[in-house]
Amino acid sequence: MALTIDNQTTKVSSLEEYREYVANRVNVRDLDSVCSSADQLKALANNRTFLIDHFNQSLRDWRNFQLANSYTAQTLLLGSGPDFVIRANIWTPLTNDASLRAEQKRLFVYDVPHDHNFSFLTVGYFGPGYETTIYEYDPGRVTGKIGEKVDLRFLETTTLPAGKMMLYRMSRDVHTQNYPENFSISLNLLLAPPETNQREQFLFDLESSRIAQYARNTASTRLMMCRVARYIGNARTATLLDELASGHNSARVRLTATESLAILEPSCGSGIWSRAAEDESPLVREYAIKQMEHDTTTGSIS
Repeated sequence: MALTIDNQTTKVSSLEEYREYVANRVNVRDLDSVCSSADQLKALANNRTFLIDHFNQSLRDWRNFQLANSYTAQTLLLGSGPDFVIRANIWTPLTNDASLRAEQKRLFVYDVPHDHNFSFLTVGYFGPGYETTIYEYDPGRVTGKIGEKVDLRFLETTTLPAGKMMLYRMSRDVHTQNYPENFSISLNLLLAPPETNQREQFLFDLESSRIAQYARNTASTRLMMCRVARYIGNARTATLLDELASGHNSARVRLTATESLAILEPSCGSGIWSRAAEDESPLVREYAIKQMEHDTTTGSIS
C-alpha cells in the first residue's frame, strides 16, 4: 500500500544539499533506497525559509520564471538531477466565488481518481494538506484499455499535514485529492528514470471501478505523430513506423504505429498483425488478434 513514513528528524538542510544527496546517494529505481532517504527530505521540509528564498530568486528573473515546468499550474519546480525531480505542489481551498470555480477546477487536479506513472516521496510543508482517498491495484492484472474493469482495493482516507511523509508507488497506488480546508504546500521527490515516460497513467471511474481515460504524458505526442503518418506517410515513414511498432517502450505507441503501418503497407498486413499478436503487452496482442480475425472474415488479409 502507499506507505506512511514516521520520521521525526530535527535536522535542517538546504535545497542544494538535498539535491546533491539524492544525486549521489539515492537509487531512484529502488524504493528501499528512496525510503531510507526520508530523513533528508524531512530535513529539507524543516527548513522554513528555503522555499520563499527560492521563489523570490526565481521572481527576480520573472521573464524566465518556470519556463521548463511542464506540470500543472499547481507545481513549482525546485530542482532536478539524474532521473529525479524536486518540486513543490500548491493546494488551494475551494474558492467561495462561484464565477472562479470552473477556472480553479481547470487549473488544479482535485476530485480526479488517478494513479501515477512514477513513484514519489512526499512530505507536507505548509498547512493542513489535502484529504486523499487511496486505493491500490495489481498492474500485472491490467491490460490498460479504456473501460477495462480494475480490481481497486480501498486502503485509507488520510491527509498530508505539515511534517507527514508518504511514499506513492508507480502504477499501483490510486488516489483522489480533495480540496484542503486551508492553503497548503507539499514537497515531492519525483522518481523519473527514462522508462517512466513510456508508462501509462490512468484516470479511473471509482463508481464502476473502470479505467476512464489515459492521462496526458510524453507518449501522447508520439501517438499523434503515428496517426498523422497514416495519412501523409511514404516508404521511409513506413520504415520508421516499423521501428516504433517493434521497439518502442509504450504499448499504445507500438499499437498506434502498427495500425498506421498496416494502412501504409496493406500488402504486408498479415505479417504486421502476426508480429503484433506476439507483443508482450496484452493490449497490443488482443487488438492484433481481433484485427486478424476481422481481416480473415472480410477476406482483406494479405
